[in-house]
Amino acid sequence: MSSVPSPSLTPPATSASAGRPFARAVVATVGILLVMDVAGALISLSAGLNPTFLDALGPQARLSAPIPMMIAQVVLAFAVSRRRRSVAAPAAVLLMIAGILAFLSGFSDGGYAADLTAAQRVFQVALVAGHLAMGVFAGLRLVTLLRR
Repeated sequence: MSSVPSPSLTPPATSASAGRPFARAVVATVGILLVMDVAGALISLSAGLNPTFLDALGPQARLSAPIPMMIAQVVLAFAVSRRRRSVAAPAAVLLMIAGILAFLSGFSDGGYAADLTAAQRVFQVALVAGHLAMGVFAGLRLVTLLRR
């Protein structure tokens, strides 16, 4: 038997690849949030919280993010997943801010005071928690980018 270690089949983690799981987590979270936004709009529409589907995806939405926010999240998630720090870092900062604003906006726009059923409230909490998770993953991605 030889005492020489066998070569590893996986390459060693480099500083460039170390933050990739967080980039993938941001992209996955934004994808889940998009699905939740559409589902929340459908719930709002069927429950009569909003008169039209577009209203359920607008500024008065209670169970979804507005369309401009959804578009911004997709674009920023794409940017966060880039290898270039000059692209990914600012996008990560903006997604962190977006996650915090999604939480805070419910206090200012009356979303948390809306008359919702228990199931709708649980959905709302899950949606806001998803936005906060997105912000945390973006923050972790930023930290790994700044350490390189």
